[in-house]
Amino acid sequence: MEKRLNSSFFASNSASIMKTTTGDWNDVFPANPLLEAPHYVYTALGGFILFFGLWSLVLKEKLHLSDAMVAILFGIIIDAPVLDPEYVFGDNLHLYVLEFTRIVVAIQCMACGVDLPNDYLWKEWKSVAMLLGPVMIVKWLVSAVGIYWIMGMSFLDALVISACITPTDPVLANSIVKGKFAERHVPLNVRLILSAESGANDGLGTPFMLLAIYLQRLPVGQAIFEWSWKVVLYQVVLASLIGIGFGYLAKRTLKKSVKRGWIDKESILSFSISLIFLTGFVSSLGSDDILAVFLAGNVLTWDGWFNERLSHSAFQEIIDALLNLAYFVFIGAVIPWSSFNSGENNLELWRLCLLAIWVLLFRRVPAVMAMYPWIPALTDRNEALFAGWFGPIGAGAIFYAHVAVIVFEYPATPILPIVYFIVLTSIFVHGGSVAFFHMSVNRTTQYSEWERQRESTAASTINDERTSLLGSTRSQSPYLLPYSLPQSVTNEAEDQP
Repeated sequence: MEKRLNSSFFASNSASIMKTTTGDWNDVFPANPLLEAPHYVYTALGGFILFFGLWSLVLKEKLHLSDAMVAILFGIIIDAPVLDPEYVFGDNLHLYVLEFTRIVVAIQCMACGVDLPNDYLWKEWKSVAMLLGPVMIVKWLVSAVGIYWIMGMSFLDALVISACITPTDPVLANSIVKGKFAERHVPLNVRLILSAESGANDGLGTPFMLLAIYLQRLPVGQAIFEWSWKVVLYQVVLASLIGIGFGYLAKRTLKKSVKRGWIDKESILSFSISLIFLTGFVSSLGSDDILAVFLAGNVLTWDGWFNERLSHSAFQEIIDALLNLAYFVFIGAVIPWSSFNSGENNLELWRLCLLAIWVLLFRRVPAVMAMYPWIPALTDRNEALFAGWFGPIGAGAIFYAHVAVIVFEYPATPILPIVYFIVLTSIFVHGGSVAFFHMSVNRTTQYSEWERQRESTAASTINDERTSLLGSTRSQSPYLLPYSLPQSVTNEAEDQP
C-alpha cells in the first residue's frame, strides 16, 4: 500500500512538472520554468556577492552604506525579472520567509553571544537589565501608541504589531558594532552593549506579542494566568535554562575533545554555528529558540577559552556575511509593495510614512536618553544618543510578524505590510545615517587612542597592585579596563620589576 502511495505521489508530481515544460527533453537549454527560476537566482545572487565584494570597502567605509541596504536594493531590482517569490514558492511563501529568517536570526544571536568577551553579561548586568526591561517596555508602548493613533487600529492590535518592531535587530546592528568605522569612531563599551542588547532582546519579543494576543482572545484573568506560565515560565525561563545548560555542556565536551586530540581545527571553527541545532530542538518543544541560542553562545565563551581558538579565524564572519547578503536580497524581492497603499485596514502610504517617522524618532531615543544615568555602560549623553538612535529594526521584526501570522493565526493584513515598511525604512535611515554620526562621534576620543589608554592604564594598574606595600589599588573607571586583556599586555605588566 505504501509503495503504491509513493508511486502515485511521484507520478502526480512528475505530471505537474511536465505540464510546465514548454520544450522537448532533448533541448540544449532547460525548458522547465520551475528549473530555470533557481538557476537565474543563483546567477544573480552569485554575481551580486562578487560585485559587492570587489567594492565592499568603498561602499562601507567611504560611502557608509550598510550591507543590508545594498542587498535589499538589489533584491528590489531583481524581484520581477529574476525572482518572483509568489510564483516560485506559491502559498508557502510566508513559511519559507519565516524559516529562512529563523536561521539568519539564530546565527546572528549566536554570533552576538560568542563575540561578547568572557563574562560580559555578568559584569554589565545592570545595563543589560535596563535595556531589556524598562527601555524595551517603553519602546513597545510608544510604538503601539503610534500605530493606534496613526493607523486607526484597536490598541491590542497595535500592541501585537509593536511587539514585532520592539527588539533591536542583531543582523543590522552588525553594521554598527563591527567594521573599521566602528573600531575607529565608536567606543568599545557602546559597541559591546549594543551587541549584547541586540542578541538578547530578539528572544524577548514573544512575551510582548503573546500578552496582547492572549488579552484579545481570553478573559483578562485567564489571559494573565496562561501568559505567566506558558510564556514567561515555559518559553522564557525554560529556554534560558536549556540554552545555559547546552552551552555549558558543549564547552565541557569541546574542551575534553580538544584535550584528547579527537577534534580537528575546522570542526572547532564551525562548532558555534553548529549549536544552532538548538533552534530546531527548542522550537519543537514550543519554547523560545532564539533566546536559547544566544545564551548557549554566551556560555560557550564565558571563560574566554573558545574565543582564543577563534581569534585568528574569520570563518564565522564569512558565513555571516554570505548569509546576510543572501537574506536581504531575498527580503527585497518579497516586499509586499502593492499592500502599502491598498486602502485595506487604513493601509495608505502617507499613514505608513508618518508611522515610520514616529517609530524612528520616539520608539527608542527618548527612553535611552532619559534612562542612561542608570545604564552604566553608557558614560555620557553622546554615547546615549548614539545608542538610542542606532536601534535598527530588521530580520527580528520580520520573524515575529510571520510567527504571528503562521503560528498564532493572526491576519496577515495589516501586520505584514506595516512591519515590512518599518523594516525597509529602518534599513535605509539607520544604514544611511552612519555618515552623519561620523562627524559627531569623531569629536570624542578616537577608538585607537581610547584603546591604547585602556591598555596602558590596565598595565600600570597590574604593576601598582604588585608593588604596592599597603595592598591598596588605585581606583579607576571600569570603562578603561578591558573585559579580556590581551595576553601581550598582561605579560608585559607581569614582566616588569
